[in-house]
Amino acid sequence: MIDVSLIERKYADAIKGIKKEWLFMANTEWFDHIVSLPKDIRITYLVTILNVQVINGGFHQYFVNGYGQFAPETIIALYEIEAIKKSRLLKKAFKIVNSNESPINIFREKLLKKEIKPLFSGEELFEPLNILDTEFYTIDDENLDELLSNFLTSLEK
Repeated sequence: MIDVSLIERKYADAIKGIKKEWLFMANTEWFDHIVSLPKDIRITYLVTILNVQVINGGFHQYFVNGYGQFAPETIIALYEIEAIKKSRLLKKAFKIVNSNESPINIFREKLLKKEIKPLFSGEELFEPLNILDTEFYTIDDENLDELLSNFLTSLEK
């Protein structure tokens, strides 16, 4: 059974410290805030954001909206909750978007400054990311809400 209220409480704890202006600035404050959160709250934020973004607009939207700056941390978070297949898909998406293998701090900066040309001004990433979106949607044995709920519940025991 999915404990929606538990997920909602943890997510609310994650976002209460985020300043709205951080979401529109190319600096590290948003990132620093999220990675400094306690593990349960951080994982809730990362997994929830990925799930909502991919369901609503795919991996392309996830990266364009700046959430891709958390991709490496989200890959780990997905493993933590045992969403191995979806973690692998995000890793593939990250490699597609960061195809020149920029160091992560450089990638984050370019992403937030909207300087990744294939992502922001081209269409070449739509098809490969769309293929991953379809795979994401068809993984029936990794319901992220259920896995996250189970993970959070296990921490509270």
